[in-house]
Amino acid sequence: VLEEKGCIVEHLGSDASGTEMIRLDAATVVDTCRLLRDDEACRFDLLLLVTGMDWKTHRESIYHLYSTETHASLQVKIVANEADESPSLYPVWPAVDWHEREAYDLLGITYLGHPDLRRILMPTYWLGHPLRKDYKEEDPRLVWNRR
Repeated sequence: VLEEKGCIVEHLGSDASGTEMIRLDAATVVDTCRLLRDDEACRFDLLLLVTGMDWKTHRESIYHLYSTETHASLQVKIVANEADESPSLYPVWPAVDWHEREAYDLLGITYLGHPDLRRILMPTYWLGHPLRKDYKEEDPRLVWNRR
């Protein structure tokens, strides 16, 4: 359906549970996700969760979608640019609010267009993003965590 509408889609196969996975172009992801939500053939009206991944070479956001009409599931992957920026999907699914804030806080992915992008788990004074592969565990800021 998406290709018929002119969307750039890379099919990635299915995960272990059989959920289809696709990668979308960051430049058109907001419009493409509106189609996923609104098109009668798709109707992915429920955002379940957002996962951030650090692959050492790049960071990626994974949006888990569900259609309450067709009971279909879909994973949408978006690769962040070199500056770790990715478009926010808040205009499509406002439920991404805290999910994108968590990925920002822990991985450093900046969601462009997010209405309130700030730390949600780590203290505001914390430097760095603790789930990144390049995060140093011997960082002196972790002293407070020793028991």
